[in-house]
Amino acid sequence: MTNILSEIIERKRELVARLRGDRASQDFRERALAIRRDATPHRFVQTLESEPQRLNIIAEFKRRSPSAGIIRSDLSATEVARCYERGGACAISVLTDEEYFGGSIFDLTAVRASTDLPIVRKDFIIDPIQLYEAAIAGADAVLLIVAAMDDRLLRELRELAEDQLGLDALVEVHTPDELRRAVNVGARIIGVNNRDLRTFRTSLDTSECLIAEAPRDRIMISESGLKNAKSLGHLQALGFRGFLIGEALIGASDPEKALRDLIDGAKDQPSLQISCSHRPVADPAEFSTAHSAVATADRSNGIQIKICGVTNVNGGRMCAELGADMIGLNFYPQSPRYIEPEVARQIVETLPSHADAVGVFVNGNADEIRNTANAAGVRCVQLHGDFSPDVGRELAREFRVIQVFSTHPQFRPEDVALFSHCDVLLDAHHPDLRGGTGQMCDWSAARATLPFSRFLILSGGLNAENVASAIKAVTPHAVDVCSGVESAPGVKDRGAIKDFIAAVRTPERSLAATSASQL
Repeated sequence: MTNILSEIIERKRELVARLRGDRASQDFRERALAIRRDATPHRFVQTLESEPQRLNIIAEFKRRSPSAGIIRSDLSATEVARCYERGGACAISVLTDEEYFGGSIFDLTAVRASTDLPIVRKDFIIDPIQLYEAAIAGADAVLLIVAAMDDRLLRELRELAEDQLGLDALVEVHTPDELRRAVNVGARIIGVNNRDLRTFRTSLDTSECLIAEAPRDRIMISESGLKNAKSLGHLQALGFRGFLIGEALIGASDPEKALRDLIDGAKDQPSLQISCSHRPVADPAEFSTAHSAVATADRSNGIQIKICGVTNVNGGRMCAELGADMIGLNFYPQSPRYIEPEVARQIVETLPSHADAVGVFVNGNADEIRNTANAAGVRCVQLHGDFSPDVGRELAREFRVIQVFSTHPQFRPEDVALFSHCDVLLDAHHPDLRGGTGQMCDWSAARATLPFSRFLILSGGLNAENVASAIKAVTPHAVDVCSGVESAPGVKDRGAIKDFIAAVRTPERSLAATSASQL
């Protein structure tokens, strides 16, 4: 699966270069400063802070998206803006990207002419000229995506927007590491995007868990995947001050009514008591405890299943079709399941959208891993060996990272907390091999690791006969199997995979029932 964000940013660089070369844009800075000199500064943040108990919905205008395709083509930006204002929106977001979302800066100009509500320019902003363009068109705020730039540029754009132009910067994050980066560059308004811009998959767990790590003095906005009043009421109770909603409104037959119904319905929603509360977190272990509480309370997607050591296209497709959530591809040359990046890319390109490819690496440096992962097209990397937290943290800016720990006699569960930016996989210890050994991991050590890990994958000697007992003993978020579903190294057995998945799903139902009874 391709990294959609990287593709969009690369294209955006080309468009920005053309914009900078256009003679009509040479005076953008002077025009923007002149316009903002007479404008009311920071209207967006003032609106969010004016009524603390209000359900602040930032209603978005967009025509299409890479994930949903064409959403609506029969409404003008002006018409939608007026519907949103009548429906009770606190602000309007206008998606101005043309190539991937069907928008334009002229949509923002049209919305500005039809409403006095604060307007957010939502785009993939990577250059100051886009901020000047937003100010000229009438924006009050701009979106800055942490994953789209390094910290130096992020700080430069935030300071230009807020300190020089009097705009507000909605700084968007999706991971704990991105949240910390946003805080470090001084972001005051932080948007948690429930959609992973690398894959365009959505989960509200992202908001539930990042709110636990956010400092109290930041204004938190939840974005994407928000479709019902129950979710809004719950997230507001956790500490979110605003909600950016697009497809659920623009795709409705009557956007004004859909917006009003959301606002009215959320008022009467009781809060679901989960330990992710809006408070600063003292250390990574405390955040991981909160994350585990949410994951245990809401397993609507079930325990995930990772099948590792896939070596060919047919094997990958078979694992995914039978129900695997993750497909492990081994890049360790000494493994009998090793495959070349070119072969891995063929597997990745044939996987259905629900299955994530995971590149398995043993030692090496961040550049080597990044190059191989990009060549293979994987967006998740699994690290075996002597990796420092800094390597995982660097890679986590581009990939989902799974850090592997072996439950050897010296293993200490609390050491996992140093890798708070990574998911954790626990495997059996073997002095020479990395996975696929058939040896069982220490389940008691795995259980003790749960409070220190944000997402725990249990591995080591699992098969259809023992996985139910393992799930009951450890209650992991996912299980990983390799040799337990093989007829030979790298040769996956359909019957064994079906039996393994059936064995996982049976205790999963019991676990879900137990968790629900505790809410």
